[in-house]
Amino acid sequence: MTQLKLGIEEALASSTAQYSIFASCNKCAGVHEMGISITMEDGPVDKQSIGDFYNGKSLPKSLASLSSTILACHLTGRQFIQKDTKQIFLVPIKGQPTTENDARRNRKGRG
Repeated sequence: MTQLKLGIEEALASSTAQYSIFASCNKCAGVHEMGISITMEDGPVDKQSIGDFYNGKSLPKSLASLSSTILACHLTGRQFIQKDTKQIFLVPIKGQPTTENDARRNRKGRG
């Protein structure tokens, strides 16, 4: 998964969360994960489109470029581009630590 940085300092604040990016598919009408995650402060609590979340504000360049990214539909195998920012979603990664004490990296103590 690709990780985008949105100008966040290395010391993560308590309001920092990690998000997966999903896009509505023009080929099958499903929603597909783009294989990209971002870490941001004060992001949405639940799934929200980047168009709605940044409504009235400029999108960061890293997110604006998503509307020109070529994606593959997992069902049809055909490529598509989702240009509508209201169809590209930030989805919080629930229960995933964003610090160096990430439980996935420290498997000791699991039985």
